[in-house]
Amino acid sequence: MEYILGLLSFILIPPFAYIVARYGRSIHKHEERYYVVTAIFAVLLSIAAIFAQVFSRDLATESPIIYALFFQGHTAFALYVLVMFAGAFKHKSKPKTTLMMVRREMAIIGFILLTPHVVLLIWTALSNYNPTGTIAFLIMIPLFITSFKHIRKKMRPLSWKKLHRLAYAAYAVIYLHVASITVIFNLLFSETTEALIFGFVRFALYTLIFGFYTYLKFKNYILVEKPPAKVS
Repeated sequence: MEYILGLLSFILIPPFAYIVARYGRSIHKHEERYYVVTAIFAVLLSIAAIFAQVFSRDLATESPIIYALFFQGHTAFALYVLVMFAGAFKHKSKPKTTLMMVRREMAIIGFILLTPHVVLLIWTALSNYNPTGTIAFLIMIPLFITSFKHIRKKMRPLSWKKLHRLAYAAYAVIYLHVASITVIFNLLFSETTEALIFGFVRFALYTLIFGFYTYLKFKNYILVEKPPAKVS
């Protein structure tokens, strides 16, 4: 069970992709309802996180599945992977059009679901001198705020586009966060060879995801942004 929970970031990606493909139009049409329900749920989880900190409760032991899904950020990470790849797939391809339909909604919901993780672990991250997660969260705040339709309409399109290029910085810091946490935790706390190997498997999977994303973005940049010169 411990290893399965450790891989939830990757396990959740296919079912989330299916939900987007199956119910994307409904999610887009009723996005405000999803935001409200998700926000209420995130507030309750954040209160639980504060309660755990104040009274020294071990959520990882008491509620391991809830802890892995939301307090370790696996759910938010899986959503952000889909957000990332929505902008990386080939233009007009089926995966791109499917994901782009609810890319904004996934980004907003993913950020909301990230807050319990931040509330529970921010002081631990700062005290252990690994503030990469906090930096990524701070970068995403203006992106989150300006993702709402009524905010975006008040901005100039070019200004909005320039601001949202910060997403690339956020993705890079997220990778540094998950990779460094995985490696540091692996080297310091793995008590068995099996656990040590599992830690590096997770590191390899994170690297594979971000590496493949980078490859697709670079490929599309070459094909779309830098089309071959026409022969006269």
